[in-house]
Amino acid sequence: MKKWMGVVASLLMVAGQAQASLISTTFASNNGQAGNMFDVVNLIGDVTVTGLDLNLDNGTHTIEVYTKSGSYSGFETTSGAWSLIGSSAVVSSGANVATFFDVADFVLSGFTTTALYITANNTVMNYTNGTSVGSVYADNGELQILQGVGKGYLFDSTFSPRIWNGTIYYQQGTISSESTPAPAPAALMLLALGLVGIASSRKRVN
Repeated sequence: MKKWMGVVASLLMVAGQAQASLISTTFASNNGQAGNMFDVVNLIGDVTVTGLDLNLDNGTHTIEVYTKSGSYSGFETTSGAWSLIGSSAVVSSGANVATFFDVADFVLSGFTTTALYITANNTVMNYTNGTSVGSVYADNGELQILQGVGKGYLFDSTFSPRIWNGTIYYQQGTISSESTPAPAPAALMLLALGLVGIASSRKRVN
């Protein structure tokens, strides 16, 4: 029985580790344009971004995500300074409601600032008027999201200050795209409960 309980404990530990962390700003928009540029400060080691929530108008929209090492400031219209992470269509859940965007995984290097530029190809990105560019708006002790700017498409007009509306989902460490996906926490929990049942049955038979 002790052996089975040890296996169960290990599975539960893995299940906990498999759960992504997150940091959110707000979905109470009062303005909007095509996109946002803002800085993310990483207070810990490398983390891998695995997904985003966005605040979009109704409809199906093409979303592009760009990153840049260091702050976006001074590079608002310099497309060559940015790296495209990915572009794909997403169906919006509606304004002021989180719409999940399964962006290609990318790394935020530890103890550095990374700029994000998230844009649609039309004016459907909802955001909130800010108070001071560069001020910390969201902080979970691991990442900080700073107030940034709104942007016209593509690397066009800049509107300041603006607060990106959304959530960043991430896991600590660098996740290889070739790695075997981690089992879902719910599946691991069910497996653990199943093992407990097997262990109990064997104990009764003996």
